Amino acid sequence: MSLDHSFFAVYGAELPGADWEHVYDRLEDLRRTQGPAGDTEDVQLFTVSGDRDPSRVVIGADVVSFAPGSCKPVRDFIPSPKRDKALRRAAAFVGHAEPVEPGWLFVYDLS
Repeated sequence: MSLDHSFFAVYGAELPGADWEHVYDRLEDLRRTQGPAGDTEDVQLFTVSGDRDPSRVVIGADVVSFAPGSCKPVRDFIPSPKRDKALRRAAAFVGHAEPVEPGWLFVYDLS
C-alpha cells in the first residue's frame, strides 16, 4: 500500500473527538433541510490522517489545494464572516458541544 501526501488549506474548524461517520451523516441531514443550493454555504467533511495518529475531523466551507512545488501568499487567505456563521451552525447541527472558531487551517494529509 502506498501513501498519498497532500497539502491544502480549508476554511473551517476542527471538531476534536468527533466521529467522522456521525458528522458525515449529520451534514447530509443538514443539506436536506437547507433547501435549494445557493441560499447557504455548503459545509463539507474533511478527515486528516497522520502517520500513526487517529484521523482528525474538520468541517470546511472552502478548500484550496496546493500542487507540489507551489506557493501562495498567506494574505490571500482572508476570513469570511458568512462562512464563520455557516460553520458554527453546522458544528451545532452535528452535535459538537464546544464552540468553534473558524479560520483557515493549513493541512498536511498522509493517507
